[in-house]
Amino acid sequence: MSSMDWMPLLSTGAGALIALSGSLLVDLRRERDTRSRDRDLDRWRTCVDFALALDSAHTALRSAPAGDRQAAGLAMTEAGAYQARERLLMSGTPHLVVAGEAAFHRLVAIRKLIGAGSDLRSPDGHESYHEFAETLWTFRMAVRKHFGHRALQPGALERKDWSERHECAYCAATPD
Repeated sequence: MSSMDWMPLLSTGAGALIALSGSLLVDLRRERDTRSRDRDLDRWRTCVDFALALDSAHTALRSAPAGDRQAAGLAMTEAGAYQARERLLMSGTPHLVVAGEAAFHRLVAIRKLIGAGSDLRSPDGHESYHEFAETLWTFRMAVRKHFGHRALQPGALERKDWSERHECAYCAATPD
């Protein structure tokens, strides 16, 4: 067999190898894109679940009797705040985790105040509420930024700031 007889066979083999390599590269890219999309979707759900759990826990804490540590703790547990926090700690980016932890710890401060006998209408409890509101909004804006959306400024939602002090009847009635 002469070298001329091998050329078509080598050309065909090389073409098949190139086609197979191209297909393999396309499949690898598609798989990587799918994993990235799935990871982003999971992170999005984690962030939304975390914000909703904190909001639910806050609502429950507002109705917990002052001084009732068990009710205050139960408000956090039943709202799923601890579980949502764990998911965020494990799957969030550092920026999301830091913003989420700030909001979570502000909510824990409210839980402790209620457990110690204060309520949200006391000066300490009331200030804790505003600190929580501000850090929860900060978390929301960190989530928006992470997913490629521009952060909103409070004025875009007809607010003066994220603490909600400007809308607060208690703050308006309390002299500075």
